[in-house]
Amino acid sequence: MTERTKSLGAVWNIIEPSPAGAVSAVDGPQLSSSYSFTNEQAIRILKRGISSRVIEPLSEYLSVGKGELVGILDLDRTTLLRRATRDQPLPTHSAENVLRVLELKDAAIATFETEAMALDWMRRPHPMLDGESPLESAATSFGARRVRDILLAIQYGGVV
Repeated sequence: MTERTKSLGAVWNIIEPSPAGAVSAVDGPQLSSSYSFTNEQAIRILKRGISSRVIEPLSEYLSVGKGELVGILDLDRTTLLRRATRDQPLPTHSAENVLRVLELKDAAIATFETEAMALDWMRRPHPMLDGESPLESAATSFGARRVRDILLAIQYGGVV
């Protein structure tokens, strides 16, 4: 199991903790780089909240620094430190950004066929995003929609 896969498993164990006695996503035999969720699951996750502990493994998984990730999630460093020391949940808008980034990652993998190529594309500045990376653009729902449009155009040869 790669370090990136372990980091993603840790992210998902924080987002969707296993019930007591159940096999966790990290230990489970079906661990893959793709964890998708329905709108109903996303709403349930957001209502329950996502722990601020997700920052460390998400940063490792995306291979971005915590400082950059804090910007993508629209958090203040001081707020994050305070929440992390108290193990408080992320604000709802930041939790939505966590799910949005994971959702875009799956779309990028579907387009580029490998996780490494998808994550490389997501971290690189893109001219159609005014020089921002797709990860940076994902900080807003409109930016994420633009990233999805670009991915669909790449995948199906459409016009953006």
